[in-house]
Amino acid sequence: MPPLASTWNKSKVSLQRVNITSNAIQKTVRFSVINCSLKINHAQPALNDEIRVPSVIEEMENEEITSPSVAGRLVKGGPVFQQNVSVRSFEIDSEYKMSTKAIMNYLQEASLNYAKKLGLTIDTRFGITPGMRKMDLVWVFRGMHIEVDRYPCWGEVVQILHWTCASGRTGVRFDWTINDINTGETLVRASCLAVMMSKNTRKTCKLPEEVKEEIKAYLREDVEPIVEAFKYSCPQIEAMDHIKTGLTPGWNDLDVNYHVNNAKYLDWILESTPDSIRDRHELWKMNFEYRKECLKDDVIQSLSRVVPNNEKNREIEVEHVLRLESGHQVLRARTVWRTNSHSCRGINSMKTIF
Repeated sequence: MPPLASTWNKSKVSLQRVNITSNAIQKTVRFSVINCSLKINHAQPALNDEIRVPSVIEEMENEEITSPSVAGRLVKGGPVFQQNVSVRSFEIDSEYKMSTKAIMNYLQEASLNYAKKLGLTIDTRFGITPGMRKMDLVWVFRGMHIEVDRYPCWGEVVQILHWTCASGRTGVRFDWTINDINTGETLVRASCLAVMMSKNTRKTCKLPEEVKEEIKAYLREDVEPIVEAFKYSCPQIEAMDHIKTGLTPGWNDLDVNYHVNNAKYLDWILESTPDSIRDRHELWKMNFEYRKECLKDDVIQSLSRVVPNNEKNREIEVEHVLRLESGHQVLRARTVWRTNSHSCRGINSMKTIF
């Protein structure tokens, strides 16, 4: 398959209409995609009893497939993974909106389900190829960039699209969108750089040629990130005046590699974010730079400062550092906050497709 050129803007993913016919066993979908490209366009509202298929697929021919299950499905044999989820009550905040942590967990879940669908699962470890197992290598996140245009509300059904791309000679880039399943509107965009880490030395390393050969069939080429990291200078530790100490992970915060799940870092940076910001604003953009893995017995300090003279259109930027008590930095981050855009309170009925 030739590489796709791509152009991204901040509006909506173009999703084509498809008709559904039902039988006693399962829903069957027949669809066709026209003018396929990695381009975000304004989508048309969905008609009744429709789901949507992304135009990210190239040269899609008419064919029948089953509608996505809870575990998701591969689109056209693997270039894109699709999964539909319903926002549940234990994933929302006080305004009935999906929490930012729940969004991060769903992004990771989509990646693991994608790897499982591709057959990259060895001894219950997702995303591990035979070459990685032989060399005791695992994937770790180096950087994560998320932009939320609108938070989904409790009971809404959203569609997650996920694909992977080559990123230089050392890593792989993961891209996601979370879309309104009825309108095709893009609600969340995220991009992440993943690199190899040796389980023996606990240090990152270059992507071995053997592993490159194993995964190259699943990587897209020449596709721009769905969201770009915003540039900022190194954090000024001495100027950080909001500090929370004594933070420790629990057993439930560990992932399958026995280090702290990346979504837990969000909890910790919020611990030192001023209440005046958290109470009146919502997270809009997040930029995380993972510096060092965090283990179960580590004790964390969370430091934050509001970036001065940078309030534009009522936006607030906050600089964050997570570090061990020894002083070694675990995470650098910058968040951008905006005035609460909407509340999901009072929404009494939600449409689902299940």
